[in-house]
Amino acid sequence: MDQATLVGAIGIEVHRGPRKVLEGASVSLSEGEVVAVLGENGSGKTTLVSMIARFYDPTGGQILINNTPLSRLRIKELRRIVGMVTQQTVLFDDTIINNIRYGSPHARRDEVVAAARKARADEFICEFEQGYETIVGESGGRLSGGQRQRIALARAILRDPQILLLDEATSQVDVESEKLIHHVL
Repeated sequence: MDQATLVGAIGIEVHRGPRKVLEGASVSLSEGEVVAVLGENGSGKTTLVSMIARFYDPTGGQILINNTPLSRLRIKELRRIVGMVTQQTVLFDDTIINNIRYGSPHARRDEVVAAARKARADEFICEFEQGYETIVGESGGRLSGGQRQRIALARAILRDPQILLLDEATSQVDVESEKLIHHVL
């Protein structure tokens, strides 16, 4: 695929138990566009993002990437072109550098550092005695919520996916860092 374009999620319906969670959504994006989906809690924002990542499929309608229904894409291919950062950050009991490299295991150190700088993580990483070799602990327990989110953002930036999904990805980051991260993205 030359570019990943998310097109036409027309008439999507998702049911959770007896009620519809998302109905009648329609989104069309082209390369380089940025779209923010706003709404009340429970309005379907995370559901929409989760369907684009194909964590589950719509019960009606379809989602297309480059005019190909998601259901026809192999999950491995979809995961290659879509990156996602959520409020619930997943980190491993490993070094910071290996957590950022997850998904891009062959990335050079300078590429990891550049991604961390873009995610506004390099400064706090360098404050640790062992820097990028610091072990983050189980689920990143030795880091604050905002630090974990910036590590996850650095991971996504390093992967450089064609489609980047952010689901409250900066909810635990201070306002100034959030502005700078949005500018970089």
